[in-house]
Amino acid sequence: MSACKHSRQLNKTSEELHLAESDIVDFSSCLNPTGDPFMFKGSSLDIENLRDIAAAQLKQYPDNRYIELRSAAAHFLGKGIIYNNIIPGNGSCELLRLILECTVKEGDQVIVPVPCPIEYYRSCRIFGAVTQEIELNEMFQLPKRTIEKAKVIILSNPNNPTGKLVSREELSQLASKCAEHQTLLIVDESVIELSDPCQSVADLATGNDHLIVIRSIVNTFALPGIRFSYGIASHAMAELLNSARLSWNIGAVTEAVAKAILNLEGGPDSRYLEESRKFIIKEREYIVERLSSLYGFRPLESSANYILVDMDGHFMDSEKFVKCFETHGILIRDCSDICKGEKRYIRLSVRSREEFEKLIGKLDDVYAESSREAAREKLEETIEHPEKTEAGRGTCSYYPCHFQGQDCTFCFCPFYACEDERTGGFWIDSATGGKVWSCEKCTLMHQPKIAKKVLDVLMEDGDTDENIRKAWKEVITSLI
Repeated sequence: MSACKHSRQLNKTSEELHLAESDIVDFSSCLNPTGDPFMFKGSSLDIENLRDIAAAQLKQYPDNRYIELRSAAAHFLGKGIIYNNIIPGNGSCELLRLILECTVKEGDQVIVPVPCPIEYYRSCRIFGAVTQEIELNEMFQLPKRTIEKAKVIILSNPNNPTGKLVSREELSQLASKCAEHQTLLIVDESVIELSDPCQSVADLATGNDHLIVIRSIVNTFALPGIRFSYGIASHAMAELLNSARLSWNIGAVTEAVAKAILNLEGGPDSRYLEESRKFIIKEREYIVERLSSLYGFRPLESSANYILVDMDGHFMDSEKFVKCFETHGILIRDCSDICKGEKRYIRLSVRSREEFEKLIGKLDDVYAESSREAAREKLEETIEHPEKTEAGRGTCSYYPCHFQGQDCTFCFCPFYACEDERTGGFWIDSATGGKVWSCEKCTLMHQPKIAKKVLDVLMEDGDTDENIRKAWKEVITSLI
């Protein structure tokens, strides 16, 4: 089983690109874009004080009952939830595995929505459960027989990666059906505080032995280094899970920070989270509008702090697109692993307008680099197998892209971007606001005699780059 793929690690990217971590813009992780609450203006949280509290606990084992921590989580949620309903976990993944470890056996069926986080599949596989994929929009019209056959149903709200938010009413109805058929429903609400906490069903879990809700402080409070999530369940279910979880699974530092965070005045309605939601809505709308105006991007409607973008009409697939941006210090989530292997979806987290414009500003560079790379690949193919070139048009659906009778040996110009206006090429304004070199009016490489002369030079022994410079000097320069 391969390692789980999440967002790109900043330190690894920093080392590979020789960039400071502060110079890397991370759109791949789903952290609160306003920053952590310790940075929030007017925050009463004191990080130095928390360090002192944690330091005092370093030489003793934590209280494995975590009563204060569980009480803080219950206080944060309110609505009659008490500490006996809380299961502390070292991140959402640990909680999910704990729940499945206690509820499924080999061969049991677990329903997951498509798309969903890859961790859902991995956790089921570890315990021998069989996953059944159901389209996201069909999850709330499941036939009774389908629910009966399933041991567990897992879903996230908002959905990851689409950002679709399901109403409390719909989830409540599904939870009732699951309880009726003794099927466990796990609802991952890890980022619901950044969406609409009113749609949460956490309080319903306290009176339903077949509903468990997962919440997290990691993304909501932009604290990925503090691995704390918690489950909400009925007293009986919480007691079972707490007895089965790893002992001392929460360290002193994490416990101190988590308790402080969860005791924020106002809980889900604190000023910090209210301002965060307003910021996310405003910047999400801007990102969607901006991307919608660019060719090849179709952002899907989202209610979360991230946006799934369909690139089906784009000339680059998602994998290549993400890799190209990574070389510029901009990290994007390629969703091909969680979208049925289709290399057409990327996920962008909502970040500041300045950071998003930095991404947009790099589009022209990425496109130019991609074109040069494609040209180089085609050139190497042409040099290696000149007999297979489409000099006589072949079946190219774009023929004629310049003129009738053109030579198509070089579909991609080996000299792109020459930036020499004597060829007929010129600069144009791109949709992103930058400049792009256009070869629309340059016909040199499609004239049969010129194409043959250039190919002859390129096929000579020696370095390809040197041969390209030689061909430009000996063939093209004399013509322009």
